[in-house]
Amino acid sequence: MLQKSRSVTTVDSKASELDAACINFLCWNIKKGLKPNWQEDLLDLARGKDLVVIQEAVLHSDLTEVFDESLHWSFAKGYKTKKRTTGVMTISKHEPVKRHHLTCWEPWLATPKCTNITEYALSDTEETLIVVNIHAINFTLGVKQFRKQIDKVRKVLAKHNGPIILSGDFNTWRKKRMKILEALAMEHDLDALSFQEDHRKTMFGQLLDHIYVRSLTPESTDTHHVKSSDHNPLSAELRLSWSLA
Repeated sequence: MLQKSRSVTTVDSKASELDAACINFLCWNIKKGLKPNWQEDLLDLARGKDLVVIQEAVLHSDLTEVFDESLHWSFAKGYKTKKRTTGVMTISKHEPVKRHHLTCWEPWLATPKCTNITEYALSDTEETLIVVNIHAINFTLGVKQFRKQIDKVRKVLAKHNGPIILSGDFNTWRKKRMKILEALAMEHDLDALSFQEDHRKTMFGQLLDHIYVRSLTPESTDTHHVKSSDHNPLSAELRLSWSLA
C-alpha cells in the first residue's frame, strides 16, 4: 500500500527576490555522487545559476561543501542507510518564502521517493514562482502509484496562480507514465522545454528527465553530456513572460 506524508514550512515573507527578467536554472540527477568527478561537474554547471534542483542528492559534506555557504538549501529526505541519506535538494541564491515536502513510497522496495516544492518572491511583481523538484516512483508494474505521486503535486499546483517550474527525474520510461505527466502539464498550462541538442537519458526509448514551465519564456536551453552520472544535466535561462529581456 502506498503511504504518503507531507510537510509544509513557511519562512520570512521578506525573503530576497529572484530577478523575474533572468532566472538561470539547472536540473540534474547526480546518482548519489557515486561516479568520479561529479563535484567538479556540479560546481562548473551550477556556476551563475539562481536555482539548482538535484535528484539523488546526498546529504553529506561532499555535496554541501561544493557550494558557497550563502546559498539556501531545501532538502527532502528520501532513502536512508547507515552510510548516507539521499533525497531531492533545491539550492537557490534567494531564500524561498515557502517549502513543501511530499513523500511517497516505492511499493516493491518500500523506499521513499520525494518531491521538494519551493516558492520564491519575484522582482517587480506580487506573483511568486513555484519550483517543483521531483524524483518519481520507478519500480512498479502499473501506473497507480506513479499517478498518486503526480496527483499530490497537482493538488499543490491547483492552489497557485503564478509561474511554475516543474522539473526532475520523472522515470517516464513507459508511455502511460508520460501521458499522466502530460495530462498534469495540460491541466496547469505547463509547456515542456525542448533542447536543440538533446542528451537526456532515455529508457525503452522514452525520456526520463523533463522541465516544464508556466508563464516563463525560455531564452536558452541546453543539455550537458557528462560521465559523472547516469543522467545528463538540463539547464535553461528563463524570464517571466511579460518581463523585458
